[in-house]
Amino acid sequence: MGMHCFELLMDGKLPGTLPSVVAVVGDDHFLGCETITALLRLSNLESAGIRKFEGDTCTWGQVHDELASFSLFDPDAMRAAIVTSAGKLIRDSRSQLENWCESPGEGSLLILQVDSLPGTTKLHKAIDKRGWVIDAGLPTDSARSKAPSASKLKQWIQWWGKSRHGIQLKNNQSAMVLDAVGPICGVLDQELAKLALYADDAGTLDDAAVRQYVGSWSTRTAWEIADAVMDGKAAEALEQLARVFAAGEHPAAVLPQIAWSLRRYGIAAQLVLQSRRVGRPFGADEAVKQSGFWGAELQLAPQRLRRLGLERAAKILAWLAELDLKLKGSHSNVDRAIFAIDELCLRFSGGASK
Repeated sequence: MGMHCFELLMDGKLPGTLPSVVAVVGDDHFLGCETITALLRLSNLESAGIRKFEGDTCTWGQVHDELASFSLFDPDAMRAAIVTSAGKLIRDSRSQLENWCESPGEGSLLILQVDSLPGTTKLHKAIDKRGWVIDAGLPTDSARSKAPSASKLKQWIQWWGKSRHGIQLKNNQSAMVLDAVGPICGVLDQELAKLALYADDAGTLDDAAVRQYVGSWSTRTAWEIADAVMDGKAAEALEQLARVFAAGEHPAAVLPQIAWSLRRYGIAAQLVLQSRRVGRPFGADEAVKQSGFWGAELQLAPQRLRRLGLERAAKILAWLAELDLKLKGSHSNVDRAIFAIDELCLRFSGGASK
């Protein structure tokens, strides 16, 4: 069974009995974590008692042992395992996972958190048949659309602000928050928490207060940096990055906001190139509509793609993945992380012939 995580989070109840296999699919880490937390809470399961695995380092044997081993002290206890960033585990052990999902062990629970799980794969079909596939990405207005749904996000902002942070935002105020921060749910959560500090006893704020306090200087600057990068203004991007880091912002906190914006250009470029390969070509104007752009960006994004060139823009996803690995490994030190982010910005400088 498929559903969007907003349904689970906002309904506050499970759509049925928790199955033995759940896939939480989407590249929004905040929504993925909140979805898993809600699943456990609504099932009355203690998170502390569940074994968690990192998909980049664990093996199927380790996960299987956790799911198949009975407790000596409580043989009736549910045997549960959560695998985060499960992409590598799925690639390495696809057939074993398919077999398990076709016939999971009784009294077991396997939760896979993964950025992508195409509906055409056997694994997706097996989980959808026996369990739940929960979309933990940004909501869209239709199955074919890639653009985030502004109306659904504004509804979530109002609900999340009230339920999690105790503030009552009006419709226009939720729009102000979304416009200032962008569709990044983790950052939206932080901004709503900040607004709660300035709300009155009834949890309300006037429009002037929302406008004044939402969107930190570093948040707004991150968007400007991404724009400068795509406009080929490397010097401007590096100068703004230097100010952000000098203000004490950690590279690991700055990168996700910049990366989210840049990733959309990579997706759009790959869509255009793929359409050409299959003989049904469409232009950048159509691609950006399917890649998460909205508002004024719908006019600016095609121009930026043409400036950079489709072939180079299609490499953005690989560049970001490479940078992410560096920041988790060889460049985890703050100074080296700053160097790696600066290096990424320089890759976008210059024009393109294609």
